[in-house]
Amino acid sequence: MQKDPDSGRIQDLFSRHKLRCTSQRKGLYKALAANTGHPTAEQLYYEVSGHIPGMSLATVYNTLEAFCSAHLAQKLPGQGGSTRYDACVHNHLHTRCEKSGAVHDVPDELGQKMLKGLPRTLLRQIEKEMGFSIDYVRIELVGQHTSG
Repeated sequence: MQKDPDSGRIQDLFSRHKLRCTSQRKGLYKALAANTGHPTAEQLYYEVSGHIPGMSLATVYNTLEAFCSAHLAQKLPGQGGSTRYDACVHNHLHTRCEKSGAVHDVPDELGQKMLKGLPRTLLRQIEKEMGFSIDYVRIELVGQHTSG
């Protein structure tokens, strides 16, 4: 039997984030990390349920919540109030198509350029006026595909 090379890396990641490591969690995290389409819980369930024994939709939802709480995944708004998930947790931008619901990462160089271009004085003014400490800014660009 061939050992999965990602298994040890995922186990170490879970350990660093104080998250219990089970075969179901490892399989689900591996599927989420490999999926650049920002899947919903239901999409992940259909992807993994056939090859992860005992996986239920409730387990997928609970596990995704655990990943988000441990900062191993983030929630993104989807079409019609659905939630999409992303295993890429560094601060980056997304586009969301209002028509199809598709969510995509903005190329990092462009997204970082936009985030760095935000006026710090305006952020500080918002903090002061609202009595709120801003840890990071999350931006979602919403529209429709114009070609292809």
